[in-house]
Amino acid sequence: MKNSNMKAINGIGKACSIISRIAMIFCIIGSVFCLIGIGAVAAIPTDKINLSGNADATITVSVDDLDMSGMKFNINGDKNGFSIDSTTDNISIDDDKVDFDGVWSMNIDNVSSDDESTTFKLSGDFSDFDKSAVKRKMIFSIIEAFVSVTATAVMLFFAGRLFKALSKCETPFTEDIVKKTKFLGWAFVVYAVVIGVSLPVVISALAILMLAYVFAYGAQLQKESDETL
Repeated sequence: MKNSNMKAINGIGKACSIISRIAMIFCIIGSVFCLIGIGAVAAIPTDKINLSGNADATITVSVDDLDMSGMKFNINGDKNGFSIDSTTDNISIDDDKVDFDGVWSMNIDNVSSDDESTTFKLSGDFSDFDKSAVKRKMIFSIIEAFVSVTATAVMLFFAGRLFKALSKCETPFTEDIVKKTKFLGWAFVVYAVVIGVSLPVVISALAILMLAYVFAYGAQLQKESDETL
């Protein structure tokens, strides 16, 4: 009669195998749609990308260092002019223009300052945006999504193999389980590199690799026990 713990391992392994397979299928579908999207955007003629209208903005800054939505600016100025140093990668600012990542820019029309604040007015025409830059950024964004979804599908593939093995095994302490667990651990490492290293993913990868060596040690003890008997 099978041990109750082993029944639980088989049952959880079966459930996780089904879930990981379904998730992998959705990821594969997502990857296909990303490829279609890349092709569709690439096929759009640049001259067909049009935008019309204009925008005006008035900004008043009452502190020397402004930190808003992750964008940090150091602003200095007086009634005769001003300069702005920006630490954000996507926005560059000089004495007469604000550039938004090379896609679009707004002119700085007027500046007024006193001892407590600096106020400046911006204006821009949407028709001046860089059509080629917009198209490149759209393609790049879809490529990023494709890489992320594909990496997730690969990780789910190795996870599914391990769960399937656990759903049928008589004991988790076998060379097959050890090998599949190590594959999943290294797949997590690659996944972390592809999507961007983050603490939760790194910890998950290390935990899975550690679990693989725990299984390996258990398999070694199981083999020694069988040889003794």
